[in-house]
Amino acid sequence: MKIAVFGASGKTGLLLVYQALEKGHSVTAFARSTASIPSEHRNLRIIEGDILNYEKVKEAVTGQDVVMSTLGVSERKYNTILSDGTRNIIRAMKECGVHRFICMSSAGVLGNDGGFIFGKIMVPLMMKQIMADKKRQLDVIRESGLEWVVIRPPFLTDSPKTSKYRISQGKPLFRSIPRNDVADFMLKLMTDKQYDGQTPAIAGY
Repeated sequence: MKIAVFGASGKTGLLLVYQALEKGHSVTAFARSTASIPSEHRNLRIIEGDILNYEKVKEAVTGQDVVMSTLGVSERKYNTILSDGTRNIIRAMKECGVHRFICMSSAGVLGNDGGFIFGKIMVPLMMKQIMADKKRQLDVIRESGLEWVVIRPPFLTDSPKTSKYRISQGKPLFRSIPRNDVADFMLKLMTDKQYDGQTPAIAGY
């Protein structure tokens, strides 16, 4: 399949690109800075651009079967980068006739699903504005009319892929999950439609 990955230079985005290429998919990797993305693979196309630049976003979306996002921001001040960038992605998908969107968000985006340490301590102290825009992003996706899944991982680790994880509709069932397993699940969602229109939490063991 042909996949566009937004946020491809981030830790989870890179793993998603690697795993997709290993499975034989054609990948368009979109990132603000693409220096860390390997450029030699025959099935990889790299687009460097700003998620707020609609024409660059549309260039990445054109001709794809599925669009995936692992976009994240580190800006702790008020911003709308995720929500506005996602609006650009959705607009491009509609104009280009691409229907399936798989997006990584995070635990806590539903407001009561972050657990004590993450939801009650980390989010208020360090991630208040980031989480506020993740909530705006979720609203944009819910209103898109696309085929979509938004996944909610807790703390992300750099551990090896296990391909064993637990899915729930409420709080994550464990405090962490390897990024490799998040990427694995996102690729499965290309064809597995049981979670369409939902916000499943994913967690390790």
